Amino acid sequence: MKKPLPIFLLAAAAVAASAAALMACQVPVFRYALERWSADKYQVIVLSSGPLDATSQSSLKRLQTAEADRGANFEVVTADVAAIRDERMLAMWKQHQPNGLPLMIVLYPHSSEQVPDRVIEAGAFTSDAVDRMLHSPVRKEVAQRLGSGQSAVWIFVPCGDADKDSLAIRTLEQRLAAGQQKLTVPTAEELDIDPLRLEKNQIPLRIEFSIVTLDRQDPQEAFLLAALTRSEPDLSQTEPQAFPVFGRGRVLYALVGRGIKPATIDMACTFMAGPCSCQVKNMNPGFDLLLFHNWDDVVAGSMISDALPDGSSEPFLLTIPPGR
Repeated sequence: MKKPLPIFLLAAAAVAASAAALMACQVPVFRYALERWSADKYQVIVLSSGPLDATSQSSLKRLQTAEADRGANFEVVTADVAAIRDERMLAMWKQHQPNGLPLMIVLYPHSSEQVPDRVIEAGAFTSDAVDRMLHSPVRKEVAQRLGSGQSAVWIFVPCGDADKDSLAIRTLEQRLAAGQQKLTVPTAEELDIDPLRLEKNQIPLRIEFSIVTLDRQDPQEAFLLAALTRSEPDLSQTEPQAFPVFGRGRVLYALVGRGIKPATIDMACTFMAGPCSCQVKNMNPGFDLLLFHNWDDVVAGSMISDALPDGSSEPFLLTIPPGR
């Protein structure tokens, strides 16, 4: 039998909960994330033995040009293996380096602590590898939908078992439709802003969920598939998967197999549509996708949230739903 909590602990918890409720930003999580959470940067490391040849130089130029785009959230690092002392990088060079070609290693952002080695993929530095990283119709569609104001875009990854996939997508569609009917956005009064500012906003504040299906066999989506399915160490690849994406491409967490059920879908939607209980991005769950979208331009003139003041005190936290 559990012992009751001491009275002073109960009182402290009550005070903390009250303070959290008062401090919570009334702007929904999905909208605050769209307006204020800059996407974390991926790292693309190009290792070579000696100078790059002309073909590799051309591929590197493409990467660097894309990196310079204000809408890209990655950075490129190049190194000659003869000059590096990082044992991990040297081990990866020995493990993956193919036939004397340069090696491209793509790492999740430093904030992705749930991935122990942060490696998404490592392979020959070729034009095709650069294409896979830079171009993805699904990622482009997700970014466009989020930028239009959708609350979240769910990326559905079928497993290939028709019965499992059919049940999962049907459940997801039904619960997202129910969420759109049930969940609401705050009023201008609750947000403490001018009603006209909300009414005439270029990005309407609304509850809207949608689904994009990712084909596991599509070579254009190989990088996205790897980034999603390797984001947690134990995701089953023989079950359908669903990833809720909000803000500027933040993946909340994965729902897998039997975890794609009404309760977990509802919890995810409620969290994303609820008040922003913690405005500090990395105090919230999830990781960012590698996208190419100029978010600052998208939200310019459409802000309904206030930025955190410099030197903000430690944030109050409200309950965040569990994953699978």
